[in-house]
Formats: sequence, structure tokens, C-alpha cells
Amino acid sequence: MTHIHRRRLAACAIVAGLLCGSASALATPALAATASANSAKNSSLKGAAASSQTTAFTTGGWLDKITRGKEVAFAESHWSWTAWNDSTPVADGADQPNYQCAEFVARAMAAAGLIPGLSPNAPQSDYFNYTAPNGKVYDLLLISVLPQYHNIYDYLMDSGLGIDVGDNPAAAQPGDFVVTYLGPNNTPSHMGLIATAPTASAEATVDAHNHARYHYGYHFYAPSHLVELAPNALLKVTAWAAQYDIKSPVTPPQHTVPTAPLGSHNLVGVGRFADPAGPQV
Repeated sequence: MTHIHRRRLAACAIVAGLLCGSASALATPALAATASANSAKNSSLKGAAASSQTTAFTTGGWLDKITRGKEVAFAESHWSWTAWNDSTPVADGADQPNYQCAEFVARAMAAAGLIPGLSPNAPQSDYFNYTAPNGKVYDLLLISVLPQYHNIYDYLMDSGLGIDVGDNPAAAQPGDFVVTYLGPNNTPSHMGLIATAPTASAEATVDAHNHARYHYGYHFYAPSHLVELAPNALLKVTAWAAQYDIKSPVTPPQHTVPTAPLGSHNLVGVGRFADPAGPQV
């Protein structure tokens, strides 16, 4: 178990302990104030309150709101960055060849603690060769489907963090993901992060890279699938990390950047770790 994993697991344990302690502290005065003649009724109420508190914690609720909020806060403050380590803003719609779509989403996820051991400020090489708790190496800079890589979509599915619900924009919530299918044979070619939920008069909006996009409508990315962030995402990924830490998997060899061109855009002038399938819109 890495130091970062231990620290995150300890932090989650502390949060859980604080929740339990706070719930007990709040419940005790109310119970102490009731008369002994009503003890049976109070016991029933206490059991219902405990059940309600447990349900609120295990079904996500406030914790999911915090997780989603951290993703969106990162996206809202980085949508115009030139590169992961260059905050120089580009104009709305301008190219960001050194900070492409999957990397933007992955860093937003890392900012919310959804990629164990990976910081939102880690170098691109760490995202290009990310060894997940299950022992697989993922290219989190990639959404395109290439047989030699496990891409960011694979990470979402393998970790259980993502639920692909198809083209269902009405269900979009901040912190979910939109994946565009304009690649060869209708494969994924682009992705972004849902920034705002749909309303009665407006569709959900998306923040994305490359080009810089701020609050673009969901249908701008058609044909698309909505990939929902799973309930209890932070708890789920923490448990996933703990499960494989115990097993101590052998880390497979890291992959390398392809040397042969893979499209008209390839890697020319866009940085070593760009999506080998070319820039996305």
C-alpha cells in the first residue's frame, strides 16, 4: 500500500468516525430529554434515526455532492488553460494541443480523489502511464479506442466509477461525463465533463478541451453517450484501492508512445503525450 493510499484510507476512516461521533452527539440530548414512560417509543424513534443516518451515508448524498463539486470546480477553473502546468488562458474555442480532452477530465477526477495515488498537478507522464489498483496500466490522456491501450473510458468502467446510460441528456448531472462517438466504426473520439444539469428551458452544459469549451450544450457533442458518475464514487474507489492493495498486484510493464504515425494530426507539434489518434474537438 502506497503512502498516498494509506493517507486517503485513513482520511476516509476519520470522516466516517466524525460522522458517527457527530450523529451520536446530536442524538443524545434528544433521547435524554424524554421521559422513561415513553422509553419504548423513544427506542423505536432512535432505531429509525440511526437507519436514516446510515442510509444517508451509504447512498452517497452529501459526499457525492462534494465529490461532484470538486470535479466541476476544477473544470470551471481550468477550461481555458494552455497546458496542465500553464494557466495562460486561450480564447473560447481555441486549440489546446498540449492539454487535450481526456487529460482535462482525468485531472478533474483526480482533483476529486477519484484516481488513487494521482494528483491533479502530476506530470503528463503519470497520466500516460497510470497503474491503477487492479494492476492495469491506463492511458488517461486517451479516449480514442486503440488496441494497445487501456483508455480513460476503460478506467471508468473497470473501477465501477462510470455507468454508461447511452444518449440520455435528461439524466445529466454535474460531475458526469459526455463521450462523443465520431471515431472509426462509431468509436469514442472525444469527452467532456457535465458542468450544469438540464433545466426546464435549457439542456445540460459541458466543459471540455481541445478546443477550449465552457458551458457548451450537451448536443454540441452528438452523437454522445452520458456516462454517469456512480453513487458513492469516492467510497467505491477507496474500497477498490484497498481491495487490491491487500493483494499487492505485480505492476505490468509501462507502455510507450507509438513511433509510427496514427493519423494526419499524429503528434506533430502537440507534445509528447498527446492522444495518438489526433486532437479532439
